[in-house]
Amino acid sequence: MHLAAVSRVVEAEKNKHNCIETNFKGTKYIAEATSENPDCWLIFASSREVYGEQKSFPVSENAELLPYNIYGFYKLEAERVVRKNVRKNCVLRFSNVYGNEYDIGGRVIPAFVRGAMKGEELVLEGGNQIIDFTYIADTVSSIKKCMELLQSGKMTEDTIHILPGVQNKITDVIDILREMGFSFTVRKNPPRNYDVQQFIGNPAHRKEILGDEAFVSLKEGIRRLVSVYSEISLEN
Repeated sequence: MHLAAVSRVVEAEKNKHNCIETNFKGTKYIAEATSENPDCWLIFASSREVYGEQKSFPVSENAELLPYNIYGFYKLEAERVVRKNVRKNCVLRFSNVYGNEYDIGGRVIPAFVRGAMKGEELVLEGGNQIIDFTYIADTVSSIKKCMELLQSGKMTEDTIHILPGVQNKITDVIDILREMGFSFTVRKNPPRNYDVQQFIGNPAHRKEILGDEAFVSLKEGIRRLVSVYSEISLEN
């Protein structure tokens, strides 16, 4: 189960060499090593970033792949090297996973929740983004189901969206936090030239393969994350 990566678009843009070495070459080495044993299977954690800016929504797995930034480009190249080398594989395309206390603090939901809880200023990079946020427990459950299908031989190769297929504005996160009673200010910066502005994925294939289980809503997921953060120190 290959999850290792430079996992933020902004960090990939800041250090392109590290993105290539980790996200592409690291995956290539793992895929080539896996290919030495025909009984091995590999799940690769890809991203909705491989689609770039799409014109119609929701986006299905067979949509044209138009990566918009270096992160998306090398996730796509890594997908290709996995398929080339590993006979039994599943590519999972994630979309803005959140909800774990150990997550990178700069990601949008952890940053907003932590900032709101401390009464700090929240920074919107653009502010018009539409994002298909995915709660981490749903992501983990889906990964486990794919592992079981590959291990049992019921799956040999597939590409699956792991996302709820729900249209959320980035400002919805702010509205939810205010509804929860947090007081904070918001600063709006110009949009970054490497950020995809809109994405809603089609979850139909996931439901067909992994089961039609309802995913946690954004409001409930944020409530759960606030509860987790309430139990730990937010000093760092």
